[in-house]
Amino acid sequence: MQNNNIMNLFGFKDVVFDSVDESNNFVNVHASVSKMSICPHCGSKKIWVHDHRIQKIRDTHIRGKKSLIFLKKTRYDCKSCGSRFERNLDFIAKGHTMTNRLVFAIVSEFDEVYSISSIANRYNVSSNTVLRILNCLSASRDRLSEVLCIDEFKGDSGNNRYQTSLLDGSKHSIIDILPSRDKNT
Repeated sequence: MQNNNIMNLFGFKDVVFDSVDESNNFVNVHASVSKMSICPHCGSKKIWVHDHRIQKIRDTHIRGKKSLIFLKKTRYDCKSCGSRFERNLDFIAKGHTMTNRLVFAIVSEFDEVYSISSIANRYNVSSNTVLRILNCLSASRDRLSEVLCIDEFKGDSGNNRYQTSLLDGSKHSIIDILPSRDKNT
């Protein structure tokens, strides 16, 4: 019963909790994937264990400490169709070494202005991992109109004497006002 409550707290399905080790900076969770009884490809019950392996998975912080999940996975062979498979887990993407919760936590950091290296240090991942997550996000962009009007005007904004306005010629609305008329802006 307690085992089920711990896995429900983590949001993990088809995982059996084994133990927890805690050190100064890390919380290590040891768990294993529950056994399968039928082949997901053909539905046969003639499956055998091919091998076991332990996968190290990064997760969000637990009580302010970085957490690692050591998950014992089992690969199976189906004697009927010859396929090799393991249980699909919904809390981690196939081939990834971090949970979906950790990915969503990193994505939520993009709401504020933080450096990529500070986000990487906070979540115990590399800067390249944070960049790959950022590149996967798709930002919606407004389309420019067919008629774009550009105008310079004299203003008192900042150190620049002239500003540039960009207008939608077909809708007669302002798209943006640039702080200077330099081509670098």
